[in-house]
Amino acid sequence: MKDGIIIQARTGSTRLHNKILLPFYGEQRIIDILIANIKQACPDKCIILATTNRPQDDVLAEVAYQAGILSFRGDEDNVLDRFIRAAEVFGVDRFIRVCSDNPFLRPETFNTFFAEHAFCPADYIAYGFADGRPTIKSHLGLYSELTTINALRRAAVSTQEKLHIEHVTIYLYTHPEKFKVRLLPLPAELEGRFDLRFTLDTMEDFTLLQELYATFYEKTDRSVHALLQLVQSHPEYRAKMLENIARNEK
Repeated sequence: MKDGIIIQARTGSTRLHNKILLPFYGEQRIIDILIANIKQACPDKCIILATTNRPQDDVLAEVAYQAGILSFRGDEDNVLDRFIRAAEVFGVDRFIRVCSDNPFLRPETFNTFFAEHAFCPADYIAYGFADGRPTIKSHLGLYSELTTINALRRAAVSTQEKLHIEHVTIYLYTHPEKFKVRLLPLPAELEGRFDLRFTLDTMEDFTLLQELYATFYEKTDRSVHALLQLVQSHPEYRAKMLENIARNEK
């Protein structure tokens, strides 16, 4: 079974165009940070940047080439099909789906997902809250999700609804009667923390997370606990997060 990591990326975000290509930390862009961190955490995995076939995303194919990772180009709107075809082209059986707008993503957890899948195979594995909600349905932006090409093929046969083909895995975890869904317990300090937002959709998010990232990455302790402590010590960060959560429903 071949493992992969597929990064979903495009420049045409409706709320903030080119957000992953804007200078974020020094000269580094969010996409640069993500790829570097993933390569460091998973040097033996097949890493694919899955972007669209629109000319405006030529730049992302070039980013992948310069970073020494693979790239695949497919339909902009049918992201489910883009993932299936990317996995098929590169012979990947199971993979981590990465959203490219999460600069605080913890790729060191990817191998945990692969190990959990090897121990107890499932169609979908992610961290989840006690209420049964996977973290992808929150604003955390710290964790990804694992699925398989076979699970996505089954989803594509079952539905072509706009919501399902745009959000790739949503049909899996909302249909546990059809798919084997495993939600791993979150670290206790993150349980119920629906007041945190480390994902990026708007310029307000970008400005806040850029400031937070610069402060956080000056520290030697870059654990999730240290990140939460930093937010706790700056009430203005949490206040802005709450404002941005209210504006951007998940």
